[in-house]
Amino acid sequence: MDVSFSLGGASLALVFGFLSFISPCVLPLVPAYLSYISGHTFEELTGKERRGHIVAKTLLQAAAFCLGFTAVFLAMGVTATELGSFLQANKMLFNRIAGIIIIILGFHMVGAFRIKFLLMERRFEGKKGRWGIAGTFIVGVAFAFGWTPCIGPFLASLLVLASAQETVWQGFFLLLIYSLGLAIPFLLAAIAVNAFLSAFQKIKQYFRTVEIVGGILLIEFGHIIFFNKLGWLAGKLGFVDLGF
Repeated sequence: MDVSFSLGGASLALVFGFLSFISPCVLPLVPAYLSYISGHTFEELTGKERRGHIVAKTLLQAAAFCLGFTAVFLAMGVTATELGSFLQANKMLFNRIAGIIIIILGFHMVGAFRIKFLLMERRFEGKKGRWGIAGTFIVGVAFAFGWTPCIGPFLASLLVLASAQETVWQGFFLLLIYSLGLAIPFLLAAIAVNAFLSAFQKIKQYFRTVEIVGGILLIEFGHIIFFNKLGWLAGKLGFVDLGF
């Protein structure tokens, strides 16, 4: 794999993954997810009794949960790249279409208008804490299919980018890094719930700002793809052309 691709693509995918994590429809739900998959109450997660045991169990379950949604995102990345191989002959047209899609998603996030499809969310119902490792993995898979208004635009933009890559491994790599951007802070929250809650109290007042900044980032990214300037941006940032 081209090292330059790893630098440029990974940076963008990691940022999109982290922005997905701190989005208003993911971050507030993290304590609930941790309680749900671990089988421990919120009081137990934040208390001092059996601290080591509870943290170890929660971290193990959180890892299985993260592997679940990562598996789905990786499959999406591979599928998108395979589809993209059929579009290479019409690369310029694809750039125009991809750019427009990402710009529309950006305006959705900013709040200029709302796309009803992206406001739909499918939830996975079940009994708290009775999944085991395999069951928690399935819950993670269900989470990946729960299309939310915050994860949707970033994930869709990464899939558009993955579909323009020359090899399946590049699309796989993009979605792997995106998943890590979402999973790493989730795992850190599982290890240090109290620290996470403290940080959450400081971040939640900026949820609207996160949405607007994320939307503007998507609009600019869509503009760059539309005018086939991703290589120019990569050069300005010290990276090389990412394949557009």
